[in-house]
Amino acid sequence: MASGTIVEVLEGAQALRALVPEWEALAEEAVEPNPFYEHWMLLPALEAYEQSGEFRCIVVRDDGHLGALFPMRLERRYRGLPLGALRSWRHRNMLLCTPLVHPRSATRCVTALLRSALAPLLQFDYVAAGGWFCGVLAEAAAAEGLPWVVTDAYMRALLLRGHDPRARLNAKARNNLKRRDAAARALGEVTPVRLAPGQDLDAALDAFLRLEASGWKGRAGSALACREDDRRFVAAVFPEAFRRGRLQITGLDLAGRPLARQILFTAGEGGVVFKIAYDETREKCSPGVLGEAEMVRQFLDHPGPAWMDSNTAPENAAYAGVWKDRRTVQAVAVGLQGAGKLAVASLPLLRLAKRWRWRWRGGGSARRIIPAMSRTDSGPAGLAATPSAKPRGL
Repeated sequence: MASGTIVEVLEGAQALRALVPEWEALAEEAVEPNPFYEHWMLLPALEAYEQSGEFRCIVVRDDGHLGALFPMRLERRYRGLPLGALRSWRHRNMLLCTPLVHPRSATRCVTALLRSALAPLLQFDYVAAGGWFCGVLAEAAAAEGLPWVVTDAYMRALLLRGHDPRARLNAKARNNLKRRDAAARALGEVTPVRLAPGQDLDAALDAFLRLEASGWKGRAGSALACREDDRRFVAAVFPEAFRRGRLQITGLDLAGRPLARQILFTAGEGGVVFKIAYDETREKCSPGVLGEAEMVRQFLDHPGPAWMDSNTAPENAAYAGVWKDRRTVQAVAVGLQGAGKLAVASLPLLRLAKRWRWRWRGGGSARRIIPAMSRTDSGPAGLAATPSAKPRGL
């Protein structure tokens, strides 16, 4: 067995298959869980979505053991500059890119990656601010004398076990929820839905796909049922996730028909929302909001993960009114050599100059980048539990 820390670069799904037994063990013990980077989800994702030939998986071994796995993509340009960069690999249905890193070798593996200088610059997208990985990355970059910067950050909704958001709804929000629930019940019986082990996955999945495709996502062509690559991904991943007990499908039925559905994946002590759908023909009872409230109830009433990440983009206000805790996710760039170091060191000044120029031209206040480390309370590792803004949608 080789000693020391060794960095390897693998290309394509086939090269990764030999790692599956070690990969499985690494995912179980990773300092921060990420189902999107586990083998049973990443390999089908590569086969469904990766057509560019830019995928690179950085594998780091520590004394012969798999210590870290960094799925990345090679970019020839970075922010308009003719500068090569390795950035977190992702597909359009995921907004969590935390790499899998073993706690015992985290510092050695991250340091080895930085010393490898595989590209002038590295950028890790959609990683949890305040999490173990970001902390190790910052310490390793500082120890190596490498410039690093948070290039973007935002907060998104989070559920925490033991933090019941319903108790923090104001009187208006509680009354609005009651009014919408009453409006739904006036149309027929409202029943909770939860996919249990041994139940019919195909029927539950078909109900979700039909519901999602019936709304605006279907009209826009972005529903899972609309695209061949999404259908291939779903067909490969969902049965395996269900077999592993890692898939949850929850929601509400109205008069025996799907009103709202949520698909969630669990990993370690946490989980992420994958997709949501609701019956847009029942807009008068706000089925999306009722579905969010039902997800809260089921999350708190059933044993399961300690937290649930909404997996939403910055412009997506879903869950903001009902879920009261927040998680800050960010993108972190590290300059490794030459022009990459210069680019990363210059980013804060370039951003400031661009903002000043925009204001000088009469653009008003620029979009505020949320400070990556600002939070008032700490949840589980990598979670920022902060007070939300005024609830919307209630």
